Amino acid sequence: MRRTTTATAAVLVVLLTGGCSNTGGDGKPAGSSPSGTTGGLSAKWAPKLAAVTDGKKTVCNQVGDQGCAEHLTDIALAVGDLERDVNDAGGSSRYPRTLAELGRVNDAVDAYTEHECLGDENAGIAGSPCPDDAQTILTGGKTLPLALKADEGA
Repeated sequence: MRRTTTATAAVLVVLLTGGCSNTGGDGKPAGSSPSGTTGGLSAKWAPKLAAVTDGKKTVCNQVGDQGCAEHLTDIALAVGDLERDVNDAGGSSRYPRTLAELGRVNDAVDAYTEHECLGDENAGIAGSPCPDDAQTILTGGKTLPLALKADEGA
């Protein structure tokens, strides 16, 4: 069984000096609503993922800065919660596309951490892997609702 991004997200959180909250707009922890509702994960998760990947945020213009790392951490934490819900709702037998996309995001979170992108003033220069890592996390947060819908419609 693939490990969730919780450990990786924890690594990112440790790297963050300002800290960030894993709460939804209602003050409850993200992903705290009941899981296991098969067929309804896309309805549940589309708004949550939209909230953490808000396109109005331009915090990742510099992929090595604190604001970008916090934004990516918020996405990683939501992805970890989503992965738990997907596994509780049938895992790879019901959500193969979603789990594949979750794997790509998990790998990018690991890579962003391993490449030590946070605080690296060269993170955005040509040849740095950091922009690709950040882009995969950002894009994954946007494509996961589509993967969920495809799996639920299949």
